[in-house]
Amino acid sequence: APEKVIHGLQNAVRNQKILPVVFTSAEKNVGIPELMDAVAAFLPNPVDVREDALNAACASEEGKCGLTPGIEAGFAARVVHTTVDSFGSLSILRVISNGCDKDGKFESIPHSVVNLRTRDTIKIGLTAFVLQGKERVSLPNGSRILPGNVIAVPKLPDSVHTNDILTIPDAVNEEESEIKIEVSTKALTPLSRSSKDVPLMFCATVSLPDADGKKSGKGKVVNSGDDKLISALDAISREDLAVRLEQNAGSLLLHCMSGDHAMLIASRLKERYDITIELGLPPVQYKETISKSVVNVEGRHKKQSGGRGQFGVCLISMEPLEEGAGIEFESRIKGGVISKPFISSVEKGVREQLQSGGPLAGYPVTDVKVILTDGKMHSVDSNDFAFQSAGKQAVKQALSKTHTILLQPMEQATFVISDAEQGEVNSVVSRNDGYVTGSDSAGDGSGQIEISAILPSANIPAVSDALRAKTGGSGTFTSEFSHYQAVNDEHTVKSIVEQSPHRHE
Repeated sequence: APEKVIHGLQNAVRNQKILPVVFTSAEKNVGIPELMDAVAAFLPNPVDVREDALNAACASEEGKCGLTPGIEAGFAARVVHTTVDSFGSLSILRVISNGCDKDGKFESIPHSVVNLRTRDTIKIGLTAFVLQGKERVSLPNGSRILPGNVIAVPKLPDSVHTNDILTIPDAVNEEESEIKIEVSTKALTPLSRSSKDVPLMFCATVSLPDADGKKSGKGKVVNSGDDKLISALDAISREDLAVRLEQNAGSLLLHCMSGDHAMLIASRLKERYDITIELGLPPVQYKETISKSVVNVEGRHKKQSGGRGQFGVCLISMEPLEEGAGIEFESRIKGGVISKPFISSVEKGVREQLQSGGPLAGYPVTDVKVILTDGKMHSVDSNDFAFQSAGKQAVKQALSKTHTILLQPMEQATFVISDAEQGEVNSVVSRNDGYVTGSDSAGDGSGQIEISAILPSANIPAVSDALRAKTGGSGTFTSEFSHYQAVNDEHTVKSIVEQSPHRHE
């Protein structure tokens, strides 16, 4: 009988055994009535599943929100979306649970709630809306709020983010640790997750055009519109969990899902805030190191212009270290030819000079050991500045006498794709100077394959675009920094050196 089929579908959806798919087109207004009929027929009634939803929202291995599931539970709602415009923010709440009065009727929205993530108490104004398309329909004061209702509340604090749970103050256990959202399998929205768990595989520099409309070229925020731009991007990041901002070496970096996502963000900035931005490739953090040792290189600082002068001399040796060792400094001074305070001054100058960049492309020098072997000082004219300067000069001379190697950051990438796409992934990795380190079953019962590979960080954007084109966006991949590796291809080294913004002329 149809009734039994519908009942069986409802139970399967509730237990996440079936996920209904309805094909629609909002632009052409096709399939919308069918979608609404499917929601009414196949999805569980929010009132009936409020106990599951409340458990999912308020309980985890780390603690409970304090509400007892059931008809007597108090108000709890999840922020499912946030919009920000020139009039302020609007938070869309999906009501999970609500209390009842003595007559058994659901109560109205409370005037004070607690954000379970931050534990902040938040005042809710008297104005709340029901959204009907772009129209806001005000809820009369005292309106009953049922589980499953979707309501819009304006001007909540900036600390309220999408996916936050808002509940009544009495429901919070202060001694419990931070609540994780929807760890239960019986969640109304199983795809929701913390913003920190959203993998962001695209990164671009964000810059403003110069006053004459020309491109700045280096991805730096260049004029007085900086504050407006950053505020606008902060507002967009409140709406979209897959948008994050980062300040790095004078550049503003935008992290998002893909190149198309970045272009969408750019169009929103233009439409909403009349801000035009430029998107560029993120700076790659190259480094330099040496391949052979040099010994007894002198650094000298001497200045005499009347009165007390400046004097400091040091001799250093420099030798390469294994990858990842960083910078080591050792003093072998004997007989007090340089006093201990001035030895520290030499070390400071050495480290500053190595950090300021090597002779090849101006990137920081790493994986070297500097040994202070000898030096000279003057009882009157020697000082901290003189020996810092002597240390810097010694490093410059040592680097000019050895062979410098360019190092590039490498990423450990993990691809999850179907078996049929394995060849495409291997091909894309190989074309982008990477190599596959292993493959195995994804382990989640999906039948997909998990491929591990090492790739240059500079090629990650190209890999992302190529795989999206080859697989139609069906696969996923994540990456994280692995190690630094020498760039052996001469043409690649030449290109990186020529394009380096840090190159010493």
